[in-house]
Amino acid sequence: MRPVGKLKLILGVASMLLQTMLKSRRLERGLTQGQLATQLFVATQLFVTTQAVSKWETGKAVPSIDNLLALSDLYNVSLDELVQGSPFFKKPYLVGKRFSGRRALGLTLFWLFVSLLFTGFGYQPWWLFGLVFLLGLVFVLPVAVNDYWMITTHGLVLEQYSGHALIKFWQLMTNAPTVTRIAYGQLTAVQLRYQRRLRPSPFDFNPDTFQLILQTASGERVVALNTPVHAFLPQLVGYLQRRGVTVGDAQGIMPVVISGQSLYEYFNDGH
Repeated sequence: MRPVGKLKLILGVASMLLQTMLKSRRLERGLTQGQLATQLFVATQLFVTTQAVSKWETGKAVPSIDNLLALSDLYNVSLDELVQGSPFFKKPYLVGKRFSGRRALGLTLFWLFVSLLFTGFGYQPWWLFGLVFLLGLVFVLPVAVNDYWMITTHGLVLEQYSGHALIKFWQLMTNAPTVTRIAYGQLTAVQLRYQRRLRPSPFDFNPDTFQLILQTASGERVVALNTPVHAFLPQLVGYLQRRGVTVGDAQGIMPVVISGQSLYEYFNDGH
């Protein structure tokens, strides 16, 4: 990509994130565009019109450095978060929880207690306790462990487990998840996808499905977004776009994330 074209892309991506952030923060404070312009004049002694605020929020103009600093103070967020939508994070950045020996020990001790509880703390035969304990480790332990992935300066590193309980248990015991490395240059597009879960029972508390679909020339990879995403997703989207990767958001997920709303409440409230 030519330098001028790349610069336009970077400025365009930053502008999209910034205009979303500015509007969301203003609405959170319950301010009209005119009231915000007045507060900025008081803070900076620089004349700001309602029309200028409108242009910032529609991406037709960008606030000056003085106004950005004043907005950062007014909204009580860092300048980085105001511009990019989430706090800066250093790479590599881990998304999810890596399985570790300490976590394995904690889950094993927990299931040991549950097994003793089920078998009456020695009231039942010890062979029954041993059977419950072993079956639990093989079939229950894997359920408590999810895939995780990392955002690095060169690409995304996916560390994923099998969907088969026995294979996943062996992967956990040998610390050998399937590792896939996808360089940013390999990505042809990325899609954000949120799917509501149909709940026939009021006691179904399983979460909805939120995924990042990574498309490459060789196919696609699905990455689960089952952790709080506000801390990294806005910056990741901007980072990908600056590298020329198209990020699709047909459902309008990013404005919801940037505004701090709950995606569950948003999509289960008729949107």
